[in-house]
Amino acid sequence: MQRNYLQLKKFLEQNFPQLRGKIYGGNYPPPEIAVYVSQMIGLLQLFGMTAIFMGDTIWSYVPLMNGVPPSWWSAVKENPAMAVGALFMSNTVSNSMTTTGAFEVELDGVTVFSKLETGRFPDGMEIIEALNNAGL
Repeated sequence: MQRNYLQLKKFLEQNFPQLRGKIYGGNYPPPEIAVYVSQMIGLLQLFGMTAIFMGDTIWSYVPLMNGVPPSWWSAVKENPAMAVGALFMSNTVSNSMTTTGAFEVELDGVTVFSKLETGRFPDGMEIIEALNNAGL
């Protein structure tokens, strides 16, 4: 996405010289709930890795477990490759939750193009038309 932004910035500065030095980009913030869920997944990953290394002894440190592993723990021990795969997959899910894929073009605080609304990346002529319609 960074490459797309830089190409569009260069294209706009060539077509609108008055915009040179005035085009800025940054990461669009993900929804707050996505950040929290991503953090929870991270904590579960940390617990999962600790459980894999410690084995059954981890349950003596978990409050309210009294050293007795839960019923699903035996399935995890029987399929360690699947447990490790789930840890890696959860990392992918966590990262995808905090990536918005947004590409918003604003002029004086007014959105002239929104990838979030259209679901696609703009072409150069579309941006020029949008900026001209916005009075540039």
